[in-house]
Amino acid sequence: MSEAQVGSVNGQIIKLAAHGFNVEIASLGASLVSLQYQGRDLVRSFDPQFPRPVFSGAILAPWPNRITDGRYTWDGEARQLPITEVDRSHALHGLVVDTEFTVDQHSAEFAEFRTTITPSEGYPHHLQLVIGYGLEADGLRTTATATNLADAPAPFGWGSHAYLVAPGEQVNNWTLSLPAHKIQLTEGERLLPKEVIEVAGTEFDFRTPRELGTTFIDHAYTALEFDGQHLTRAVLTDEHGVGSQIIWDATCPWVQIHTADRNEPELDRTGLAVEPMTCPPGAFNSGEDVIRLEPAAIHQASWLIGPA
Repeated sequence: MSEAQVGSVNGQIIKLAAHGFNVEIASLGASLVSLQYQGRDLVRSFDPQFPRPVFSGAILAPWPNRITDGRYTWDGEARQLPITEVDRSHALHGLVVDTEFTVDQHSAEFAEFRTTITPSEGYPHHLQLVIGYGLEADGLRTTATATNLADAPAPFGWGSHAYLVAPGEQVNNWTLSLPAHKIQLTEGERLLPKEVIEVAGTEFDFRTPRELGTTFIDHAYTALEFDGQHLTRAVLTDEHGVGSQIIWDATCPWVQIHTADRNEPELDRTGLAVEPMTCPPGAFNSGEDVIRLEPAAIHQASWLIGPA
């Protein structure tokens, strides 16, 4: 049976259980709190009675990652968003990470969360977002659906912010497999997006699985390889080949990878952020892969997290 708890600082906490999986989801940001398979963690969990750390498990929309200086132009109109990443002076991770989603429905295996983005400073658009979490035999599937409720086209992008884990305490001892041929470089402490280069010959090449070691990564990858079912995957394992994976399709041609380097010991390199995205960092500035969501149009993306 599904369960719900009320009163958390992260809103309502929904619990799912099926196929050997146990899941907790918070209504704040429609955030994935925990995901276990046969008692083993697949993502870095957090205590929902305390504030969610570093966007863990949150849904990112109507843009993932950063908009440089919070400024962009849409259909010839210059816009300024509130600066939400103050130390770097960017607009970070969209508008719904701290939004209380409504729980539309839930059962033992499925929960659906809904919210509306209303016109606001820098983003004068009206969208409906529906996030479905469903347990399948292979893992937890997230299905994210956006609908433009207004009469003007809206710029749009999806992302998610789960931290995968494998048995053990730190990223350094885990092996990553990521079939991505290109990576977007960044500049300076502000992580300004720069040119996209081939991963061949760089420390960022994980097309052949290898240990992460002390490598620092906070970059977007692209030129992903998709299999015969049009799927790609990032796989994180320990020395025994046990761990977690996230699988997605070409709707998200980008993926942000971050080794979670932090000052807090409990967060420092204790999970690997693997964030499928429809567009790269700075997309609203560059226009690259930004979805033009026409009036009444619907856009959907999905990804699945399961055991490796």
